[in-house]
Amino acid sequence: MNLSNDTVDVLKNFSTINPNLVIESGQKIKTISESKTVMASADIVEDFPEQVGIYDLNEFLSVLNLVESPHIDFKGKFMNVSGGSQFAQQVRYYYSNTEILTTPNKDITMPEIDVAFTLSEDIINKLKQASAVLGHNDLSFIGKDGSIEAVIHDQKDSTANIFMLNVESGNAITQEFNFDFNISNLKLIPGDYFVSLSKNKISHWQNQNFPIEYFVALEQTTKF
Repeated sequence: MNLSNDTVDVLKNFSTINPNLVIESGQKIKTISESKTVMASADIVEDFPEQVGIYDLNEFLSVLNLVESPHIDFKGKFMNVSGGSQFAQQVRYYYSNTEILTTPNKDITMPEIDVAFTLSEDIINKLKQASAVLGHNDLSFIGKDGSIEAVIHDQKDSTANIFMLNVESGNAITQEFNFDFNISNLKLIPGDYFVSLSKNKISHWQNQNFPIEYFVALEQTTKF
């Protein structure tokens, strides 16, 4: 098996959510953060023939970079990563015991959706930039008079600087609300996202350019 660039990008993204990973046989890979606040799932083109436990995902990615044009053969308890045009290169990479790894136990069923909208990649990047510039991790989607505004602020300091960006106008929902996130939980692969929010303090982020989705917990300060 040769991993596509898209799959490697997914693995790199998943390593920011959880440093270890269990890949089940098939064409879907999932991960969940240690805090259980973020779960991600992606469909890939490769079909894994067996379960693979990886304790250090960043180390595994470095192994792939160590070998020129890496090809993977699965051997039950380990994989052989081989390649090289001028010099034959090979790494025997042993699987980790999956019982000590953090993995999703079941799929998340999104409850009734209360608010939904689309966020472009540019808007998401701007919000993350504002968070870095202002030094605030609080992101709120605030609804009022049919408009939805994204706000970067400090929940604990009412005098702290605030960044505001209009996300949507003319929304059919007239009820006032605020859906609150820790922006550091938004470890998303680049792209446009369809965002679904529930008053049950769970959100669904579906990439519009690639078959990957994230479920992200909202903060307890959320109100609807």
